[in-house]
Amino acid sequence: MKATPSLPPDALLAFDALARCLSFTAAANDLGCAKSRVSQLIKELEQELGTVLVLRNTRRVVLTESGQRLARHAEKLRLLLAGIRTDIDESKDKVEGPLRIGCSAGLAQQLLGPLLAELAHEFPELQVRLQVENRVVDPVVEGLDFCLRTRNVHDDRLVARPVGLVWEKLYASPDYLAEHGSPHTLDDLQLHRLISNAYYNEQGEEWRLEREDQQTTIKLRPALTVDQYSVVASVLKQHHGIGLLPSYMGQPLVEKGMLAEVLPDWRAAGWPVFLVFAYQQPLPRKYQAFMSFIIPRLQDKLGSP
Repeated sequence: MKATPSLPPDALLAFDALARCLSFTAAANDLGCAKSRVSQLIKELEQELGTVLVLRNTRRVVLTESGQRLARHAEKLRLLLAGIRTDIDESKDKVEGPLRIGCSAGLAQQLLGPLLAELAHEFPELQVRLQVENRVVDPVVEGLDFCLRTRNVHDDRLVARPVGLVWEKLYASPDYLAEHGSPHTLDDLQLHRLISNAYYNEQGEEWRLEREDQQTTIKLRPALTVDQYSVVASVLKQHHGIGLLPSYMGQPLVEKGMLAEVLPDWRAAGWPVFLVFAYQQPLPRKYQAFMSFIIPRLQDKLGSP
């Protein structure tokens, strides 16, 4: 079945203005356009509908019966469009609605998850959703409002706000160190079971460490190589060796007595963390509230140079 063609919205709005003002000149002023444009749109409507909508003379405009019927529909269209603008304008000023965030498993578990729970408590009208992915995702394609990315932004189209630096440090469980002794130099590490993360270094066969102005690369023969920090942490807590963990993950375990720092003067080179999002101007109110809430808290928890 062939669909009935719809009437042009501009013409209906012009007719609504004419029905309210009963003057082509006044209707044109109301719409901010030329009088001839209003006249043209009314003629197009009459041709489309096959009926006379207004009776004109030099002093007044009178709606026909068909015109009076159409005026009611044209008014509904005007009110509908005005309601849409009002709804959108109000939404820009309210901290409410869906907010979708993406980040890696380690950052989600140790940093972002608890902070988003605080955010949801602070702004109960937000519907916060955290999408955990250990891959680089495109927030536009994935329908995400924000992402946390580490090391590189990867996309010049996105706005990137730096929120801190992550430092990896060496950790082991107190029980492991009690049984096998604590290393005092980097060379001593070769006498221990080393747990390596191959997520950023494909082979997981070297650690690049620094101390003040010193930098060195240690070639490894790891006892175990994995590709997730959470697995490294689990293995270390079970007293199986020494490994590198981000300080945001290792330090809470130190405070709980589950891990201890090893060679605390040394650390792996820091890498940046960015909050990325697609460009919008002006920013929705919920975006502004999220950024004001989350950025200083992330900066507080992440390491700095």
